[in-house]
Amino acid sequence: MILILGSTGMFGSRVLRETRARGAEVRALVHSEAHAAAVAASGADVAVGDLDQPQTLTAAFAGVDTVFVVTPMDDRVLERETNALNAAKRAGVRRIVKLWGAVRHQPGEELDGQHRASIQALRDSGLRWSLVSPNSVMETSLLQQAGGIEQASMIFGCAGDGRVGLVAADDVGRAASVVLTDRDEQGANYELTGPEALTMTQMAEALTAGLGRTITYQDMPETAFRQMMVHDVGIPESAVDTAVMVHFAAWKRGDADLVTDTYRELTGQAPTSLAQWVAANRAAFEAPAG
Repeated sequence: MILILGSTGMFGSRVLRETRARGAEVRALVHSEAHAAAVAASGADVAVGDLDQPQTLTAAFAGVDTVFVVTPMDDRVLERETNALNAAKRAGVRRIVKLWGAVRHQPGEELDGQHRASIQALRDSGLRWSLVSPNSVMETSLLQQAGGIEQASMIFGCAGDGRVGLVAADDVGRAASVVLTDRDEQGANYELTGPEALTMTQMAEALTAGLGRTITYQDMPETAFRQMMVHDVGIPESAVDTAVMVHFAAWKRGDADLVTDTYRELTGQAPTSLAQWVAANRAAFEAPAG
C-alpha cells in the first residue's frame, strides 16, 4: 500500500492519479470529509487525517509500505513532515519518498532550512527514503502571470537574465509514480527538469508563439515585483517571500539553471517543453468569450 499525502494539491493529486494508473494499491490522505468524497469518486481508497493533528493519522498510515510526503510550502513544513515521519515509524512503514526541490537556495533561508532538517530526520529514521526534486514548475511560475498576459500582454518578474529548467507538474507526478512503484535506491535524489533552461524573455517568446500574439517580459525591481504579487496577484503578505520571491532570487543568481535527464531515465519519455505546455494550457491565458 502506498499512501499519498497532499492528495488534493498540485503535486499530490497528480502523483495519486499516475500511481493508480500504474496499478499500485494506493490510499489518499485528505484533510476533510468534503475532500474525501471528491477523491473517493475517482476510485481511490481515502483516509481523513490532518498533519497538524498527529493523533488523527493512525488509521491512514496503518498497513502502509511507502508514503509520498508533500506538505504546504509554508513555515510549518518541518512540523508537519515530522508528524508524518513519526506516524510512519509507529505504523511500521518501510519507506518514505519526499518531495523537495532542485532549485538551490541560500543558507539561512527558512523554508530551505526546514526541508533540510526534515531530510536529516529521514537519514536518522532507520527507514528507507528517497527524494523527488522538481525544478521550478511551469504551473506555479506562469499561471500566476495569466492576468498580466490577458490584460497587458506581458509577464513580470525580477529574475534578470537568469535561466530556469522549468518542469511540468504532470511530469513530476508521472516521474514520482515510477519512483514509488519501481525504484528503491536508498537516499537517491531524483532531480526533475524540463528539456531546456530558459530566461523569462525566452518564456515570453514561447508564450508569443503559443498564444499567437506578442508577449513581452518586464523585469522589475524586487520591491516593486513583490508589491505586485501581493496587491495584484493576491498572494498573502505572509507567504509571498516563501512562495515567490526566494524562487525569483534563485533564478536571478543562476541557481535554477539546471537541466537533467532524470525524467527520461525514469519514464522513457521526453519531458514536456514549455511550447508543449503552453499549447495544452492556452485557455488559461485567454479572456473568456463574451
